[in-house]
Amino acid sequence: MQSKFRAVFLTCDDAEVTADFYRDVAGVPLEAVSSDEYTYWMSDIGGLQIALHDAKSFADYSYPPNSSSNLTHLYFRIPDLEGFLDHVQSVGAPLIEVDDVVVTVEDPDGRKVMFGTA
Repeated sequence: MQSKFRAVFLTCDDAEVTADFYRDVAGVPLEAVSSDEYTYWMSDIGGLQIALHDAKSFADYSYPPNSSSNLTHLYFRIPDLEGFLDHVQSVGAPLIEVDDVVVTVEDPDGRKVMFGTA
Protein backbone atom coordinates (compact mmCIF):
# COMPACT_ATOMS: atom_id res chain seq x y z
CA MET A 1 0.00 0.00 0.00
CA GLN A 2 1.57 3.27 -1.09
CA SER A 3 0.62 6.58 0.49
CA LYS A 4 1.51 10.14 -0.44
CA PHE A 5 2.63 12.69 2.15
CA ARG A 6 -0.15 15.28 2.17
CA ALA A 7 -0.05 17.62 5.16
CA VAL A 8 1.20 18.78 8.50
CA PHE A 9 -1.49 19.90 10.93
CA LEU A 10 -0.43 22.06 13.85
CA THR A 11 -2.84 22.36 16.76
CA CYS A 12 -2.67 25.66 18.57
CA ASP A 13 -4.03 27.46 21.61
CA ASP A 14 -4.96 30.36 19.31
CA ALA A 15 -4.72 29.31 15.65
CA GLU A 16 -5.31 32.85 14.35
CA VAL A 17 -2.34 34.21 16.32
CA THR A 18 -0.18 31.29 15.13
CA ALA A 19 -1.32 31.91 11.53
CA ASP A 20 -0.27 35.56 11.87
CA PHE A 21 3.15 34.38 13.08
CA TYR A 22 3.73 32.03 10.12
CA ARG A 23 2.46 34.63 7.63
CA ASP A 24 4.59 37.42 9.11
CA VAL A 25 7.76 35.49 9.97
CA ALA A 26 7.93 32.70 7.38
CA GLY A 27 5.86 34.24 4.60
CA VAL A 28 3.51 31.23 4.45
CA PRO A 29 0.34 32.35 2.60
CA LEU A 30 -2.16 31.01 5.14
CA GLU A 31 -5.83 31.71 4.49
CA ALA A 32 -8.83 31.23 6.75
CA VAL A 33 -11.08 28.29 5.85
CA SER A 34 -14.46 28.43 7.55
CA SER A 35 -17.29 25.99 8.02
CA ASP A 36 -20.35 25.99 10.24
CA GLU A 37 -18.27 24.24 12.90
CA TYR A 38 -15.07 26.30 13.08
CA THR A 39 -12.33 28.15 11.23
CA TYR A 40 -8.81 26.96 10.56
CA TRP A 41 -5.91 28.41 8.57
CA MET A 42 -4.44 26.57 5.60
CA SER A 43 -1.96 26.84 2.74
CA ASP A 44 -1.74 24.26 -0.03
CA ILE A 45 1.42 24.55 -2.10
CA GLY A 46 1.95 21.98 -4.82
CA GLY A 47 -0.36 19.47 -3.14
CA LEU A 48 1.38 19.75 0.25
CA GLN A 49 -0.76 21.35 2.90
CA ILE A 50 0.01 23.06 6.18
CA ALA A 51 -3.01 23.66 8.36
CA LEU A 52 -3.33 25.38 11.72
CA HIS A 53 -6.24 24.21 13.86
CA ASP A 54 -7.62 25.35 17.18
CA ALA A 55 -6.75 22.52 19.56
CA LYS A 56 -10.16 22.49 21.28
CA SER A 57 -12.05 22.37 18.00
CA PHE A 58 -9.80 19.97 16.10
CA ALA A 59 -10.33 16.79 18.08
CA ASP A 60 -10.91 15.51 21.58
CA TYR A 61 -7.47 13.93 21.75
CA SER A 62 -5.64 17.13 20.84
CA TYR A 63 -6.71 19.32 23.76
CA PRO A 64 -5.05 20.58 25.81
CA PRO A 65 -1.99 20.96 23.57
CA ASN A 66 0.67 18.51 24.72
CA SER A 67 4.06 19.25 23.22
CA SER A 68 5.26 15.69 23.78
CA SER A 69 2.54 14.06 21.69
CA ASN A 70 -0.12 15.98 19.84
CA LEU A 71 0.95 19.42 18.62
CA THR A 72 1.84 18.07 15.18
CA HIS A 73 -0.28 15.75 13.10
CA LEU A 74 1.20 14.08 10.05
CA TYR A 75 -1.31 13.40 7.30
CA PHE A 76 -0.86 11.05 4.35
CA ARG A 77 -3.27 10.73 1.43
CA ILE A 78 -4.37 7.19 0.61
CA PRO A 79 -6.35 6.01 -2.40
CA ASP A 80 -8.54 3.48 -0.56
CA LEU A 81 -9.67 3.56 3.08
CA GLU A 82 -10.68 -0.11 3.34
CA GLY A 83 -7.49 -1.29 1.62
CA PHE A 84 -5.41 0.82 3.97
CA LEU A 85 -7.25 -0.58 7.00
CA ASP A 86 -6.37 -4.08 5.79
CA HIS A 87 -2.74 -2.97 5.44
CA VAL A 88 -2.67 -1.47 8.98
CA GLN A 89 -4.00 -4.71 10.41
CA SER A 90 -1.50 -6.80 8.43
CA VAL A 91 1.49 -4.86 9.78
CA GLY A 92 0.11 -4.63 13.32
CA ALA A 93 0.18 -0.82 13.61
CA PRO A 94 -1.69 0.52 16.65
CA LEU A 95 -5.07 1.68 15.33
CA ILE A 96 -6.38 4.73 17.20
CA GLU A 97 -9.49 5.84 15.33
CA VAL A 98 -11.36 5.37 12.05
CA ASP A 99 -14.02 7.58 10.50
CA ASP A 100 -15.45 7.90 6.98
CA VAL A 101 -12.33 9.66 5.66
CA VAL A 102 -9.41 9.14 8.05
CA VAL A 103 -7.58 6.24 9.68
CA THR A 104 -5.47 7.36 12.64
CA VAL A 105 -2.62 5.19 13.92
CA GLU A 106 0.02 5.78 16.57
CA ASP A 107 3.72 5.89 15.73
CA PRO A 108 6.36 4.39 18.06
CA ASP A 109 6.77 7.78 19.82
CA GLY A 110 3.06 8.12 20.54
CA ARG A 111 2.27 10.64 17.77
CA LYS A 112 -1.05 10.38 15.99
CA VAL A 113 -0.48 9.82 12.26
CA MET A 114 -3.47 10.31 9.99
CA PHE A 115 -4.09 8.55 6.67
CA GLY A 116 -7.10 9.78 4.72
CA THR A 117 -8.79 9.97 1.37
CA ALA A 118 -9.14 13.79 1.44
